[in-house]
Amino acid sequence: MTSDHRRVLVVDDDPEVRRILAASMRPKSLTVDEAEDGKQAVALMREHAYSVIVLDLLMPHVDGFAVLDAIDERSGHASSGHASSGHASSGYDPIVLVVSGADRHVLDALDSRRIHGVIRKPFVPQDVADIVSACAPVPTPSPFATMALATMMAGAP
Repeated sequence: MTSDHRRVLVVDDDPEVRRILAASMRPKSLTVDEAEDGKQAVALMREHAYSVIVLDLLMPHVDGFAVLDAIDERSGHASSGHASSGHASSGYDPIVLVVSGADRHVLDALDSRRIHGVIRKPFVPQDVADIVSACAPVPTPSPFATMALATMMAGAP
């Protein structure tokens, strides 16, 4: 599994929504993967450790609630409606932002421990990109890289 501190997964069954969101995030130095449903999202989560997941809830086949369950299972947290797997936490704890046009009663049923925010459709793509970029951690340079950069800036050989 590869890890990237600024890797984002956009999960939505609408290809236009995925395209718009991905296009708005890439200029922010984010690596963006796209999934058209929950099944594809879970498969991608096995390959990559995402720092942020932008998730639609209402999708055919495997919905966003099943993706939330998969995140809980992978992280070792108990999910709503399922018993904990008993495994120790793997440290996998992405920031989950739900982007949905679902009715208020569906959104109110979300467990606030499982998600970090809700963005209602329709949305302004740049606003979503700004929120995601702010949530994705910026890697800290190694002490060696910092020292090398300071040496270069000082004009030393």
